Amino acid sequence: MLSRLNPILLPLAVLAAVVMAPLWLVITLLLLPWRMLDYVAERLGQHERTTRRIERLVLSVRAWFFWRVDDLADGGLVRLINGLNAYRWYFFTHAGAFARRYIQWLENHPESRPDVIHANDPDALLAAVLAKSAFGCRVIYDAHEYGPDAYILHTRPRALFFAYERLLMRHVDGAVTVSPPIAEKFNKTYNGKPHFVVVPNASPLADGLKPDPQFSLDELAHGRIRVLYQGGFAAGRGLEQVIDGWAKVDDTKAALFLRGPNNAHRDALIRAAARTGRLDQSIYFLPSVSEDKLTIAAMDADIGLVPYLSHIENHQGACPNKVGQYMQAGIAIVSANLPYVAALLSAGECGEIYDDLDENALHESLMKLIQQPDILMRMGQNGRAFARKHYNFESYFPILASLYRGSGTGIQNSPNV
Repeated sequence: MLSRLNPILLPLAVLAAVVMAPLWLVITLLLLPWRMLDYVAERLGQHERTTRRIERLVLSVRAWFFWRVDDLADGGLVRLINGLNAYRWYFFTHAGAFARRYIQWLENHPESRPDVIHANDPDALLAAVLAKSAFGCRVIYDAHEYGPDAYILHTRPRALFFAYERLLMRHVDGAVTVSPPIAEKFNKTYNGKPHFVVVPNASPLADGLKPDPQFSLDELAHGRIRVLYQGGFAAGRGLEQVIDGWAKVDDTKAALFLRGPNNAHRDALIRAAARTGRLDQSIYFLPSVSEDKLTIAAMDADIGLVPYLSHIENHQGACPNKVGQYMQAGIAIVSANLPYVAALLSAGECGEIYDDLDENALHESLMKLIQQPDILMRMGQNGRAFARKHYNFESYFPILASLYRGSGTGIQNSPNV
């Protein structure tokens, strides 16, 4: 019969036979206990009752199986397909395309081939490793967040992302990340190969900074305490909770300022502020400024906010740039309970930590500081002194320098935290 089949079908028939044979064997082995039970029941005269029980068991197992299949088809399968599609985009359209363009550029510009590539995040890692293979560059991997916790993918199955990262990290010469909690996760996941060390998002030292009149908030504040958020507008940063909770703050004593780039999330926050009736009364949205102006722009505030939601997995090791900027600007900091930020504020005695899971905690922390301007001033001074002595990029650069030169592992204790 097989000899008369179309030659194209012959391999399929053989494959089906190879697959089905062990499957039937497994089914037979699984059914064997039931067959034995059925035989014993028949010998004891309990065949009918036992058969009914077996049928109920079979039906319940079948019902559970089809419920799981239905659940998979209804949500899980869709999520899986979307996740795999996201990986396809990330690997090929995003990281792959960037790597191809970068290698082509290096091939056409041999005079610009680097000795060291500082690869920021997984986006650049493939390009860096391929450049090392082709031109012998040294590669330092700088992961600002913990892979799939943070990524634009944030997808399942995570094993694909870990496999991608693990494959490439075998070829890096050193690795850094922004906080001890993230370094610990990386070293645990990849068994310390490579060993991740900490270089936080500390701002470079800025001597002789003076407030710039173009960033003055006095005209809007009217003598009130100026509470400032600077950064991107995105989900999970706690800004909705800040705006909703602002009704509990005495707006005759404080004004809220939010500065960041335009996007759809910013528009939604403006609408949320309008619904409170306080938009342009005690809640103000400011135009964004270039990165090199963020510290100067913060100098005209009294309190800097870091309201990231602490229960979000990606925030457990967060080290926002704004913390160092607020410190160097000399303003007090009020932050959600983010482990590394809490450690910094405690070491620098320059801010207040609140429990963002308690809807009253933020306004209580703010009102506590608003009513004690002397504490506000002291916290600002402490933060600036701490940043100048410890929490600045210059203090951490020796770690990177040793990795760039290949003269060490880069392992070094943090200056203070």
